[in-house]
Amino acid sequence: MVGLRAPAISMAAIALCCGTTGCEITSDGGSGDPPSAPNADVYGSGKRVREVIGSADDWYQAGNIESVGCAFPKDRTTSISGQVIVAIDRFDETGEGATGNIYVQDADAVIDPPTPYSGVTVFGPSFTPPDLRVFEADVVDTFGSAQEFSGPTGSPFGDCKTLPEIGGTMTFRFDGAVPQPMTIVPENGGDARWDNVRGYPAARQWIGSLVRIEGVILAEDGVEDQNGRMAIALNMGAGFPADDVVSIDNELFDLDGSGLELSTGTTYHSVTGVMTYFFGFKIAPRSADDFEM
Repeated sequence: MVGLRAPAISMAAIALCCGTTGCEITSDGGSGDPPSAPNADVYGSGKRVREVIGSADDWYQAGNIESVGCAFPKDRTTSISGQVIVAIDRFDETGEGATGNIYVQDADAVIDPPTPYSGVTVFGPSFTPPDLRVFEADVVDTFGSAQEFSGPTGSPFGDCKTLPEIGGTMTFRFDGAVPQPMTIVPENGGDARWDNVRGYPAARQWIGSLVRIEGVILAEDGVEDQNGRMAIALNMGAGFPADDVVSIDNELFDLDGSGLELSTGTTYHSVTGVMTYFFGFKIAPRSADDFEM
């Protein structure tokens, strides 16, 4: 990986450490395994995402279409530690620089049953040191501001809905592994299988997390709009308001150029991706490998 990981050790420093008694120098330039006390928590002592991001019960107002008089929470300073990067937005679907968001999830989150509120978008992060480059599977800490984005100026999300985000400075902790996705919609179970994403209060708990939906049927053809965005609604059965229907979108991956079958009625055993929100909930696959026939 590119970026700062560990400081180099000079031979002068080794000589100073060894003093006059001498020491064994290993072939890689180290001086053996120094004694150390194990870290009580490899993920750090900061808060977890699930301790910072929670439900919107205090301000969500179903039926407040214009989001008038919403009691949105104020931005608050926070320090979270021990999050694994599950995706980095490198795909500019609009051609207007729509990249840069990083999606992190608590590295200690339970996959089965899935841990709610364990993921979040890190918006426009800076890095310490400034030349640090991060990648999927890195375990990181972030110090900054947690906020509830209520929508573009002059066009808020309805019902006082918000998108939880964290903006701030990210530091590297260690190389980890991208977790298995949380299965939030199982293949079987009838209409009740959609309960985890039925409406804003239910689906909000998965925003920013790597999730898996089984038994997928596409409800419409995949077609990019004039701005390059693509959102393909899922067939979730009858009785779902349009605003509650989950879609597959191309935020992280070029769906149109993927060669995948994206026409009405196409079925997949499962689709994996990051749960995102912007005037509706979407699953953002990372590559064609996130589609399982």
